[in-house]
Amino acid sequence: MASTHEVQTKEKRSGNGVFIALIPWVLFTVVAQHGTLKLASVISLLCAVAISTPSIKAGRPKLLELGAVVAFTGFVVVAFAADPSVGAWVERYARGIAAALLAAIAFGSLAFTPFTEQYAREEVPQAEWSSPKFKSINRRLTTMWAAVFAAMVPFHVIAGLANTRITNIGLNWVVPILLVLWAIKYTSAITDAEVA
Repeated sequence: MASTHEVQTKEKRSGNGVFIALIPWVLFTVVAQHGTLKLASVISLLCAVAISTPSIKAGRPKLLELGAVVAFTGFVVVAFAADPSVGAWVERYARGIAAALLAAIAFGSLAFTPFTEQYAREEVPQAEWSSPKFKSINRRLTTMWAAVFAAMVPFHVIAGLANTRITNIGLNWVVPILLVLWAIKYTSAITDAEVA
């Protein structure tokens, strides 16, 4: 079994920590589409707990990971304890609710430590953490990601309202995937420009 240090070293080398933290959210979207709210919530919660455990054990919990645990705990409670009509409504708009929660976590992190900064610290020497350049880049990246998550919300809501195959494919999948691909490209461009 890998130690916490080995896991952190792998994350540091790969630079994928922030994308790994998004896995429960992606899983939720996929499973909610093909399964039930109960199944999607439980699987996503278990995944969120597994992903957040190494940073918690290391004493460096990350807001995005903890936010996922809280969000999917909420979804589990609703899925298993809410009135069936409430559960059905949440299931129909689950993607929009999840995107709104993700946007709120990302925007909320700007009041403290931008969520991207928590992952960037794993790749940048500690001496640079307080530099204006480092702070500025991470505020910009976090704001951009938060805006991307927020931009997904109306598309998911419209897809839920229309409830057709074409709106599901276009608004629940194509548009969000294009937004995320653009955000990844923007993130790479910003980080590559700063490294160069």
